[in-house]
Amino acid sequence: MAKYDFKTKEEKCIFCEITKKNIKPLGEGLFYEDKEYMAFLSPFPNTKGFSIVIPKKHFDGDVLKMPDKELNKFILTSKKVANILLNYFEDVGRIGLIMEGTGIDHAHIKLFPMHNTPELKRGEFKQFNSSNNKYFETYEGYISSHDSLKADEKELQKLAKRLQESQR
Repeated sequence: MAKYDFKTKEEKCIFCEITKKNIKPLGEGLFYEDKEYMAFLSPFPNTKGFSIVIPKKHFDGDVLKMPDKELNKFILTSKKVANILLNYFEDVGRIGLIMEGTGIDHAHIKLFPMHNTPELKRGEFKQFNSSNNKYFETYEGYISSHDSLKADEKELQKLAKRLQESQR
């Protein structure tokens, strides 16, 4: 069972209802709004400040299928919201961004403050590595950015060749 409903009892898109102010986001964490977009804190955060940016106009959850002009504005607005988070959290030097679109079928971008990265805020690069080596054969309801074990180079070359050929 899902942690939240993706539609209202009337079968309306939950994010559309939030943008129309018919309902409030869970937790009432709205902190940014302009004519076309809103941003609010996730009511189910896995880190402090985890935020969701949504367009007021409905687009399906597959953000990369949005018209280029709309996607461009969406990314730039998400950058603006990310800067709000960067400026607020002293220990955050970078914001992670994910566009999954599998929880609610309304375009949204998830922003993750990367806490304990003050070097990055100062412009000093620091490499962060994870000991997690999990490899995903199938989508499990979340995306992870950690590296897994080194891939077989011949397999990478074969896949790259097939991808190149698929573009012809």
